[in-house]
Amino acid sequence: MESPGGAQSNMTSQSIGVGQTHSPAAVEEFPIVTRLTQGLAECDWDQLQEKYTDAMDEHSRVEEELRVETARLLEVFTAWSQTTVLQDERRALKRFKTQMQHVQNSEVSVENKKKHYNDVVKAFQSALALLNEQMKA
Repeated sequence: MESPGGAQSNMTSQSIGVGQTHSPAAVEEFPIVTRLTQGLAECDWDQLQEKYTDAMDEHSRVEEELRVETARLLEVFTAWSQTTVLQDERRALKRFKTQMQHVQNSEVSVENKKKHYNDVVKAFQSALALLNEQMKA
């Protein structure tokens, strides 16, 4: 039976931690680690930082260009939508005026018909009164 302390020391020797030195045999057990860490010692960190800064500057420039283009497109869209709204308002006003003119014309037409019917009724009443007078005489 293994003691708890022995199991822990066994786990520690198998794990890879930050700041630990490993024997060549331990590194060989993880070929991906070997490939990834192969060029770290001779890496030019100043050059890497410069490349990173240049890449971030380029991304910032592209992002700014996109922001400017988006703002320009938003202005165009805003102008287009306002033009559409104004055109719709003009159409609605024309439609309203046409409807008002139609209603007014209809009211005048109804009034003329009413007057005509009243005149016809008066003419019939006059004719009827004239016939009644002739029948009495």
